[in-house]
Amino acid sequence: MATGLTMLVISVLMIFYAYISYRKIDRSLAVIKQEDLVSYYLDLFYELLPVPVWSCLLGIVLLIISLIVIIVNIPIVF
Repeated sequence: MATGLTMLVISVLMIFYAYISYRKIDRSLAVIKQEDLVSYYLDLFYELLPVPVWSCLLGIVLLIISLIVIIVNIPIVF
């Protein structure tokens, strides 16, 4: 149970990091967004590609795994 909760906290932190990175890059590209949407999305893609995207994907996978571990380890009392 403790392993599942630890994994859950780590996954939430990874997803939160990806979201914060997205918001920061979105604010920095606000001027480009008003002028040209194609350039905005290309720059956003290039900025988010290395770490935040993989952090979010691994966070989602870890979240699913941690929920399964927590559900399996819940004691069933009749």
